[in-house]
Amino acid sequence: MARKARKSVIGTADPKLDMSPMIDLVFLLLIFFMIASTMITFKKDPKIVIPIASASIKAKLVLHRVIVNVYEDGSIGDVNSNPMTLDELEQRMSQMKGKHADTKLHLRSDQRVPHKAVKEVIAASARGGVSEVIFSTYVRP
Repeated sequence: MARKARKSVIGTADPKLDMSPMIDLVFLLLIFFMIASTMITFKKDPKIVIPIASASIKAKLVLHRVIVNVYEDGSIGDVNSNPMTLDELEQRMSQMKGKHADTKLHLRSDQRVPHKAVKEVIAASARGGVSEVIFSTYVRP
C-alpha cells in the first residue's frame, strides 16, 4: 500500500536560509579588526635607520609609550616627526607620567647618531619622571 505525501503546514516549498545578515556580520567584523589592528601599531619615521641587534626582544605592550625619534644630526622629534627640544620632552614625559604611572620612553634612534644625543634624551625623560626605556632595534635573522 502506497503512502500519501504529507502536506506541510508551512507550504509545499522548502524553507530557504537568508545569508545576507551573516554576510553583513562578516563584513562588520572584518572592518572592526582592520581598524583595531591599525590602532595597535605606531607610526614609524622612514628617515631613521634603526640599528640591528642580535639579542633584541620585541616589546609586547604598546600602551602608554611616548615615542621619540632621534635623527642622525642629533635632533629629536615626536611620533609625527615634529621637532621638539629636550625641555619639551621633559614636560611631555612629566604630563604622561601624571596621567599613566606605567609610562615608558620608546626611543627610535638612528644607528648613525652620536651616543651623547641618546644619553641626553634619556636624561630628559628621567627628569620628567620616566626612566623605563624601550629601544627600537631590528632583529638579526
